Amino acid sequence: MSMARLPSPHAPGEPDWTLAIRSLAQVIVVTVLLFMAGGVALSMITDARRSNQADERFAVVTGTAAKIANLDHHFHGLAHDSDGWAEHLTLVGEPLTASDGITEDVPSQRLTYEITKNPFGAIDAIGAAPIGDSALDHSLMAIGERDQSQDAARRQTRKRLEVLPAGMNAVALVESDHPLTATQVADFTGRDDYCGMTIYVYQPFGGTNENAISWNTRMAPFEDRPKEHTVEPECAKEPDEALAAFRSWAAKLRPEDDAGLRDLSLSRARLTEAAGNGLAYAFVAESWRVGDLRALLDDSRVRSIRVTDVAFNLS
Repeated sequence: MSMARLPSPHAPGEPDWTLAIRSLAQVIVVTVLLFMAGGVALSMITDARRSNQADERFAVVTGTAAKIANLDHHFHGLAHDSDGWAEHLTLVGEPLTASDGITEDVPSQRLTYEITKNPFGAIDAIGAAPIGDSALDHSLMAIGERDQSQDAARRQTRKRLEVLPAGMNAVALVESDHPLTATQVADFTGRDDYCGMTIYVYQPFGGTNENAISWNTRMAPFEDRPKEHTVEPECAKEPDEALAAFRSWAAKLRPEDDAGLRDLSLSRARLTEAAGNGLAYAFVAESWRVGDLRALLDDSRVRSIRVTDVAFNLS
């Protein structure tokens, strides 16, 4: 008995459209799945990069703000990590004191400053000395006081410096009668033997218990430091370089930084204003010789010099 052959739905030479459509659908499904998988992978990479950038920015902004808020300490180390819930910064340094000319590691003077940022952006700082706790803080608070004439202030300053040996090293706050531009500050600080030993004060303490605002070459953001060795700026150009670095850092500040800055007794408004004005109300001379501090009084722009620490030069 012969089997009846069913007629093909396709004319001779025509393609099987059902099979073609099914194959095309499979290709589309596979393509969509691959696209989705690629999108997820790209998203994970992007999130990781954003997380790393956020971590780095926390160190750049908060770590540097902590150094500004603690002008009376010299920080030279940083540890930065996260436990999945909060970010942690640990800065290590020593009080700013007059050097005796001999480099020594004094563990008893070492300060550990810990900063924690929770997921809500709140900053908790542990180890910071209260504002006004140091002699330098007290001197900074006196910037702008005009309870005596400039001549009287200069006579008092000269009298105090004359009782100290000219060869002693001293930390001193040098206040000008009027705020100075970076070029004008260089007239006082542009000496080869004092390169990197000056802190520029761009804002004195605020009336609402706000920290003074200052900058020096050591306050360059930790994570922003160039990876390779770079040539140090000439001493005469150091005030300009310091101001440029301060302005670059201040330009990174955003509204979401406000809470953390407040916890460090700083504000974005005062920081950006100080960076914009670029005027130094005073400068801190670090371990300058007393004889050189006396010589500054030969310039009528200097109003007062307040010594906050001294040490015999034993080198």
